[in-house]
Amino acid sequence: MMYGFPAEFTFTGYDPSLFMLTAYLLGLLAALILGAIVLGLLTLPAFFLVLFGVEQLASVIAHLSGAFPAKLLVIMFRGLRRAPLRTSLTYVALFVLTFVLCLIYAVLFLINYVTTEKEANFKAIVTHKTLIPSQMPPGYYEEFKRICLEELPPEMRPPRGELDMISWSFVLTTTDKTNPRRDTLIFLFALEPNKVLTMMDGLEELTGEERRLLEVAAEEMMRNPQAIVMSKQQLKKLNLQVGQRVKSFGMNYPKLTFDFLIIGELPEGRYEGVAFMNREYLLQLLDAYRNDRTINTTGEPHPMAEKCVNLMWVRLPNKAAFERLSAMVNDPKYFGKVPIKLETASSGIGTWLAAYKDIFWGMKYILTPAMIAIMSLVVANAISISVRERRTEMAVLKVLGFQPRHILALVLGEALLVGFLAGLMSSSLAWGMLGSFKFQIAFFGSFFVPEQALIYAPALGMAVAVAGSLGPAWNAKSVKVAEVFARVS
Repeated sequence: MMYGFPAEFTFTGYDPSLFMLTAYLLGLLAALILGAIVLGLLTLPAFFLVLFGVEQLASVIAHLSGAFPAKLLVIMFRGLRRAPLRTSLTYVALFVLTFVLCLIYAVLFLINYVTTEKEANFKAIVTHKTLIPSQMPPGYYEEFKRICLEELPPEMRPPRGELDMISWSFVLTTTDKTNPRRDTLIFLFALEPNKVLTMMDGLEELTGEERRLLEVAAEEMMRNPQAIVMSKQQLKKLNLQVGQRVKSFGMNYPKLTFDFLIIGELPEGRYEGVAFMNREYLLQLLDAYRNDRTINTTGEPHPMAEKCVNLMWVRLPNKAAFERLSAMVNDPKYFGKVPIKLETASSGIGTWLAAYKDIFWGMKYILTPAMIAIMSLVVANAISISVRERRTEMAVLKVLGFQPRHILALVLGEALLVGFLAGLMSSSLAWGMLGSFKFQIAFFGSFFVPEQALIYAPALGMAVAVAGSLGPAWNAKSVKVAEVFARVS
């Protein structure tokens, strides 16, 4: 069993938070590509409006200055507008490419961030030394707090005292005891509610009304151990609303029945698919189990009573404090019953993600190059068709005095312009969307598109556009006037 889950409800190596990450990553591409296509089509009017506006500006500059580059630019814009279908295909292909890669970059950027060790004011994580998933006695958390707050030198203690320490217990329940299904499951973090805003990544930076509502909910959870807050996604899945009571049955804590009162929602995009409960309620039920002869005829403790703490977190001021605390954690005089270890959060998360390193490697070195290659072919095909349709136009331009290099610049310039606008519009939308919706999985911080993507995406769009248009541009440059007009005649 994993986290004590009954074998009939689990599969080998199951870990709820890892499962959520896997589902997210596997569903990411299909949803993103479909969404990107829709967004690309929706932004087409804005794209052509920008083209028209810049064309008018270029026309004014060309008229006033008479400069040849300005005239060439006007021809370029008009060429794009005269072939709207080909231009739209090129734009949507490049939009989809840069939009999806922006969001993949957001995932890889966050993974790299959370697995990079910080030099100061960083978090450390305590887990079982040999058992995966980690399971530790509840008394270990009290002893760990005592060591951090009393035995560490004052300058090495958590900056905000006990508010910089928290334990997690993973609880899986179902609202349907006889027929558990995915849509009946409730996955909860059992923790100390008053520390949610100081120790939970993605919630620490909340401000305004979101923070106030979560503060109120945390206070109520401290007063009423049965109170829980649940993500919007989970509320919708279970068809529940704030204010309702819900009875659920333990799956990794068999024979325990939970009676929850839903008092609030987690901020949208934060800890989706998860609920928070008070750890005291879990401990109360474990204690009550021993004396409840209706479900426990032997009077023995619950099988999970001494294994109900999965993780312990602490924020430390510096690396020296981490090393000092690590030595104490490894000392058998403190924790001799069950061996535990202290890791930096980055190291612990990196270990946790080790099983997924092939997925991330594939995203970076297989998926990304494959998408670039496919979209380059799409662009090359669209521009090749456009060039074949415009052979007469190219021949006329040569008769009017345009050199082959000018024809080459014209075709490449059109591709560069479409690539730049597609990359700029897609990255701006991706940056704004993630900034607004704050997607988050498990205990990672919110996914966001880094600001540098606003530079990388247009550059990538132009690079792919040029790669796809080099062949057609070279063919356009080599158009022979005599052959074209011979065919026309």
